[in-house]
Amino acid sequence: MKRLLISLIVVAAVLLASCSFFKPKDEALLRSELQKWDNFRGSGIVEISAFGFSLRKPFVLAKTTEEMRMDVIEGGILGAGGSPLISIYMGRYLAMNSPVMPILDTLELPNKISPETLAILNTSDYILNRYGEEIIREKAIQRDSLSIIFKNDYKVDSIVDSKSGARMEFRYTSQGDLDEIELRAREGISAKLIFDNISYEKSSIVPLPQKESGSINLMELWEEGEALQLLKRLLGN
Repeated sequence: MKRLLISLIVVAAVLLASCSFFKPKDEALLRSELQKWDNFRGSGIVEISAFGFSLRKPFVLAKTTEEMRMDVIEGGILGAGGSPLISIYMGRYLAMNSPVMPILDTLELPNKISPETLAILNTSDYILNRYGEEIIREKAIQRDSLSIIFKNDYKVDSIVDSKSGARMEFRYTSQGDLDEIELRAREGISAKLIFDNISYEKSSIVPLPQKESGSINLMELWEEGEALQLLKRLLGN
């Protein structure tokens, strides 16, 4: 009995030592991966598919810990000399602009972004301090219907909303850089960002002008079928 007790103590000590040995390594790896999302700039091709239509256009995406902007561009190689087909900006407010979809100017957009929405801009330090132990232990963050899944090397693997059925998947190059982001919303609608270039540095982002909020609710527009017609028009452009 005494020998068994000693054996159990030795095993427990080894396990505790293993945990203390690997945790700093895991924290450093997780921090390194999260820091890549703090500030980056990427460009490539966006593929949008819906209702039998498809669209392939150059895009430019830039994010800092304060704001984010994406432009889908018409014309030119990777948009060189082209003009934005649609632009989306998020910072202290949300703004959208599209010459081919002027109805976006009439959408009811919030004048101030909620803290929950702004969480996408949170710094790596904030995420590590608040969720680090959970990510290392579970390789995931689970909140209500939303799940963020991490790979064993702590790269983001997928984001899933079980309530809406939306799913976002992330793929990487052999060097560990972001290669593709694929978003699947409702049945028959998907979008894929294919990165040709990406750099992890803070970019200078030009905000879209903040416009007076319109009166049309995006969800009502979608439910009435108008948003689908607009999307078809864009894809057929």
